[in-house]
Amino acid sequence: MRAMWFLPASLFYVLLFFSLSVYSETFPPSQSLRSRKTNSYSTSTVTLATASDLGILRQGRIDAIIGSQKNVHIPLWLSLLGEDGKFSDVNYATGCAAQRANWPAQDHWTRLVSMASAWHGGLPNTDEYVRNATLASIISISMNWWFNRDFQNPACLTEGGTSSCPCDSNDQTLWNTNWFSNVIGTPMQVAATCLLMEDALAPSQISNCTHMTARSYGTFQGDFSFLAGANILDIAKIGIDNGVLNQDVSLITDAYQRIHNEVQIQPGIRVDGIKADGSFGQHTGLLYNGNYGKDYTNDVLDLEVAAAGTQFAANATSKSAMELLVDGDSWMIYRNTQTGTLHWDFSALGRFISFPVVDSQATASINLNLTKIGQLGEQWQSDTLTHFSQLSQNTSGVNAGQLVGNRHFYANDYIVHRGSNYVSTVKMFSKRTTNTECTNSQNPLGFHLADGAQYNYIVGDEYEDIAASWDWNLIPGITTDYAATPLNCGKAGAHGIESFVGGASTGTTGLAAMRYTNPNTKSLHFQKAWFFLGDNVQYVMVSNISSTTTADVYSVLDQRRHTGPILVDAEEVRLEENKVTNFTNVSTLWHGGVGYSFETNDAATLSLNVGPKTGNWSGIGISTQPPTTVDLYAAWLHHKTIASSIAYSTFPGTASVDEFMQRKNTAQLHAVQNDGTVSALFDKSSQTIMVVYWATNGGCVVVSDAAVTICSSSNAAVIYDIDSNAVVVSDPSQTLSSVDLKLTTSKGVMAISVTLPTGGEAGKSTSQIVV
Repeated sequence: MRAMWFLPASLFYVLLFFSLSVYSETFPPSQSLRSRKTNSYSTSTVTLATASDLGILRQGRIDAIIGSQKNVHIPLWLSLLGEDGKFSDVNYATGCAAQRANWPAQDHWTRLVSMASAWHGGLPNTDEYVRNATLASIISISMNWWFNRDFQNPACLTEGGTSSCPCDSNDQTLWNTNWFSNVIGTPMQVAATCLLMEDALAPSQISNCTHMTARSYGTFQGDFSFLAGANILDIAKIGIDNGVLNQDVSLITDAYQRIHNEVQIQPGIRVDGIKADGSFGQHTGLLYNGNYGKDYTNDVLDLEVAAAGTQFAANATSKSAMELLVDGDSWMIYRNTQTGTLHWDFSALGRFISFPVVDSQATASINLNLTKIGQLGEQWQSDTLTHFSQLSQNTSGVNAGQLVGNRHFYANDYIVHRGSNYVSTVKMFSKRTTNTECTNSQNPLGFHLADGAQYNYIVGDEYEDIAASWDWNLIPGITTDYAATPLNCGKAGAHGIESFVGGASTGTTGLAAMRYTNPNTKSLHFQKAWFFLGDNVQYVMVSNISSTTTADVYSVLDQRRHTGPILVDAEEVRLEENKVTNFTNVSTLWHGGVGYSFETNDAATLSLNVGPKTGNWSGIGISTQPPTTVDLYAAWLHHKTIASSIAYSTFPGTASVDEFMQRKNTAQLHAVQNDGTVSALFDKSSQTIMVVYWATNGGCVVVSDAAVTICSSSNAAVIYDIDSNAVVVSDPSQTLSSVDLKLTTSKGVMAISVTLPTGGEAGKSTSQIVV
């Protein structure tokens, strides 16, 4: 791996300013750009073979830029463009007055990229603009408008709003207090515009292009915490475009090396990037396949499709890592069958849950080019990429790609179970991960988003565009001391307290286990286990609950769009809108394709609330969409006696209450034990025993119905298939190197020692035949 050196920020800015000043003074405007070396990376002569590679890469980058253009409205934009090159409808607020996330001023460059695409040629339905001299002049004036206002204080790159780059209402140079806009957002668009307009640019404009992109790429020499995961790829892409513009082979080589060093499995705890289980982490411990992982994938697609067949192409390690990521992605995607759109599971979106679909952010779609993924799959001869590229083909149900089974993502405390007509996900967190984040005023109320949140997608629109209106204290699937934790941006994100969080998976069935202590208040504690069986039934156990507040403790079944009848004990109930209705001694509940069967005891009552709820998107983020009203359905179990455990079965994908009742009556699930030491379930129909040993010294479980006893030497998650005598074991605490099991069956007593994965694969399931 390439050796890296870092500078403290103060010295970095001094050297950055000096190097950029030297660069701007070294080459007179009249000197040919093609004949000069543009920076310290240019140390080799461009050979004929290299020239060919540069040509391939240049064309590939241009194709990628033009192919990414959406919502192009050139006639409208031209009508809004003043003679000075400024758009009349763009909010150019800068510095401390500017919006930190999705900086509106960047629309200036977003439009210029599209206009430059039209001028260059290849953008659909814009033939009249190809090589149009008037359009080129307009773009040039608009580029100069920004260049003339580019910030000169190098500290504003990453320290805007501090004493190094103070707020000043008289300063009209263009920068943002959010480093992202200055380092990635604006330079990436500048680089794209300059590549497309290269033939029409004056030397001074090329100098400005190079200055802004080199300034961004130069951050690799600083000690910045943002140099991780997707950000590395974004900055490297800016460097590549700079290198292509200036025919700088050494810069391009350096940038691709950084990419290939990053596109590898990143095994460390809270280390950003691709994890060994196919999940993607960003911002030190957050599951982010659906946003930063998506950006990461798009960068790889843009750069590797362009580099295919050249000296810059990916190595085998990077190819393998990308296949792993894409394979993991496929488990996290569902289809909204009402619109036909593919979406990410909300638990893979982090703070971007705060955007409605219309804002075209991460909630809008998967935002991946499946055609390009197929192209890269062909270039790499990758069945994984090729299969993923076909997600939209041959299926129309919620389960995009008809991927059926169970997948546990042990590196990010997440499990997915997919049936033929539903997708279920559970998001937890531990001392190794983070629950959520509130950044740039997005997601201030999201504290509970990883408290065992469970989403059941049946149609695919259940949770779409409801976040502004729903009750953030009733996140689907969680157990909570209702409203006992203040919800605000400053306290939204937290590392977990407990280490015993994880699961086990056979690939077909699986379980998840979460020991929980509220990291902010320390007032609520519980243990919860989810069992996912192969016959489209799930089972949940909640035990060992304690609370030091007077708040009611709820286990939330769901909170989603209200659609169709609600049936309690197979009878339709009509509820008064926006009034909580309580039911005692309830056996079943069914609504919207999901049925629940409750173990009969007096420990909990069923509560329902339906009706229109109004919320403001501006209250949970930065969306400017108007308030929205959604008809919502919420159902939860109220723990009347927290000293008692509760359990219930879930039947997703049931088209009617009759189908639900039929499946319920044929299920053969037996709760073996549900307390502070063990959560155990026996599925008689599949002859499968699933056990969570909560105690550090393990314990023994006696399954009388199967004449089986399973003892474990330590805390563990165990799945035992009686017929095949196969056992699947994992360590949710990710602290053990082995676990000893003793099984007593009709065949006798069998003892095995299971070696467990460690390092980046700690928590992964291990299979073994018991002999």
